[in-house]
Amino acid sequence: MVTVSVIVPFRNAEQYLDEAIASVRDQTWTDWELVLIDDGSTDSSRLIAQQATEADARIRLLTRTSASAGNAAAARNLGVHNARGEFIAFLDADDVYERHNLRLLLQAFDGRPEVMMVYGATRWWHPGVPERDWTEDMRREAGRVHRPPELLNRVLLLQRGHVPCTCSVLIRRQAITVTGGFEESFHLYEDQTLWVKLLLRFPVYVTDAVGARYRQHEASTTAHAERSGVYHYRRPHESRVAFLAWVDHYAQSSGLADRSVQRALRLASARYEKRRGLTLVDRLTIMGHTGCGTVSSLRRGAGRLRRGQRAS
Repeated sequence: MVTVSVIVPFRNAEQYLDEAIASVRDQTWTDWELVLIDDGSTDSSRLIAQQATEADARIRLLTRTSASAGNAAAARNLGVHNARGEFIAFLDADDVYERHNLRLLLQAFDGRPEVMMVYGATRWWHPGVPERDWTEDMRREAGRVHRPPELLNRVLLLQRGHVPCTCSVLIRRQAITVTGGFEESFHLYEDQTLWVKLLLRFPVYVTDAVGARYRQHEASTTAHAERSGVYHYRRPHESRVAFLAWVDHYAQSSGLADRSVQRALRLASARYEKRRGLTLVDRLTIMGHTGCGTVSSLRRGAGRLRRGQRAS
């Protein structure tokens, strides 16, 4: 068994894939395997991947055989299913690791056997335009173990922190096996479906080390979604309604939704209900002050939006 399996799905990524692979091969921690998953490429990406397997025995190539190409969640799940490592890391084909990324993430697990997931800061990278680059500030969360469901509520639902980037996490493989992996019905928020499952159940450690660069470019899935209006990094948007409804259903069906999760769901969904029926305490909480609320009617809010009510 190797220590870390790095999962890299790719589809028509010939412009970037070589650089992503090189960033894994350049790691100062060398006990890794790289699992490349061809998710329906029609360009030279597969050839690049094949050449990488010939150059380094630690690299394997899998093919996702499906009528629906381009499903990152399904490709990552396939990689996890075939992984041999004790820990799982992810890297998108257009992103890169910094040289010490795997070593620093592994060190964060030392002496913390209860921790199932570690994540750190990411640099949002605009190649050729360095003045636009910025790095996530993890100081509020970094340097300590967070018990569930603290990060689920504050970071994923209330958006009072940076959501872990896929390229900046390291997870014990057993934790992914227990939770069932990514939800394959999602094409946006698919990474956060796994984070929800993990943050709802397990202690998580956060580091402020910057371990990866998240490439910003016009051909990315996120850029396409922003142009079409179904996604925005901070403002209310259509795709988040489906995600919040899924979180509500998953948390309730798992039996792990305590009052804090219910309150966070209520406040997260309030932006889609035009804040109707909120108490003064609820409003203060949304604005970042202390307070509490009651259980949200999330599905009602999602239904209103589907019937044409614009989000505020």
